[in-house]
Amino acid sequence: MSENHYSRGSLNAISYLSYYFVGALVSTLGIVLGPLCAAFNKDPSFIGQVFTLMNIGMFIPIMLGGILMKKWGLQKPLVIAAALTILISLVLFTSPTLTMFSVAVAIIGACGGIFMTIGSYLVVRINPDEKSRSSSLIFTDFFFSLAGATLSFLLAWMFKLGASWIAMYGIMGGLGVLMLILTLRSRYPTTEMPETTQQQAVKAEPWGLSVWLLCLALFLFLLAEPIFTMWTPGYLLQRFSLQPEQAALYTTVYWVAKAIGLFLNQFTVKWMKLRTFLLGCTVVGLIAIALISNSANTTVILLACGAFGFFNSGLFSGLMSYGSLQVSRSSPTLISALLTCGTVGTLLFATVSSLVNSHFGLHGAVNASTFAYALLLVALLAAIACSKAERLHHNDPVTV
Repeated sequence: MSENHYSRGSLNAISYLSYYFVGALVSTLGIVLGPLCAAFNKDPSFIGQVFTLMNIGMFIPIMLGGILMKKWGLQKPLVIAAALTILISLVLFTSPTLTMFSVAVAIIGACGGIFMTIGSYLVVRINPDEKSRSSSLIFTDFFFSLAGATLSFLLAWMFKLGASWIAMYGIMGGLGVLMLILTLRSRYPTTEMPETTQQQAVKAEPWGLSVWLLCLALFLFLLAEPIFTMWTPGYLLQRFSLQPEQAALYTTVYWVAKAIGLFLNQFTVKWMKLRTFLLGCTVVGLIAIALISNSANTTVILLACGAFGFFNSGLFSGLMSYGSLQVSRSSPTLISALLTCGTVGTLLFATVSSLVNSHFGLHGAVNASTFAYALLLVALLAAIACSKAERLHHNDPVTV
């Protein structure tokens, strides 16, 4: 199919909805954890381990995304994932058991992995120019945070009115319906790339140490953020004796601030050096998460949640973009590698933080995100020290 014949508007909408879908799964874990514990009479550590199944399901299609797209193209995996999401949501309504829930979160996680892989590939595919890629990736990531900002508030309100945890997966089924409609009416570019001398040179170009350090940074980021969103509401409930809707307000403030930051940072990265942007955001983010985890003042914690959300907002997409600039011309393979390494953090966060919770309590679980963020700063400093982006793109419109 000609490159001019795919439906850019619909493909952008699919990318946005893909990130909203995954954001809905990941960002609401802390809100839905309490109702799940009550429904199944299990402690938070046990339910946290069950969510590991969701993360495993999400990781597998992300890891195999290149093979999946090459074998089946772009539309077929999206249609299958959307249909499966709808089916699993309906089954949960008829059989809301712990076993069915465990199977359902694994399958919905896999569907989310397919959406995120293809959504990320589409952003790269329809924005081949590096100048627009950082901005486009950040704006796509805005929808991840928008899910947290909207659904954290909506679910907290629904649970206060007495809704079951199944409401969460009813929402996921609705998103599946929307995704199915979008995927069926869209036209897609081919996943085959023409073999040119230039692209053969890209294949042979070594990635370098900085790419792997940025892979580590993405891993630590995607380990720290979901630990924070999963355990902070429960930690605040326990330490400050808040009501559930009050505790949910703190993570809602985080997601709203992050959504605002993502919307604004698509412009920020166009005039600020990318490495300066990443370093500044990581330093402020580390200070904020340390305050959230250890301050005894609820007002300070609320302000820190807002600061953490705002300055944390551009890190995922910024690190992805900085990694893609470590070679002369980035390829979807490099983007997939960065995304896959980062997603290992999402795969492990529930297991790691649940183990920390069982040994050191909720305070230890929340502080695990502080520790991961400190390591993220170290990895980023090392990546900047051996970065090739500034040398490779010094005449490029992108400011690195």
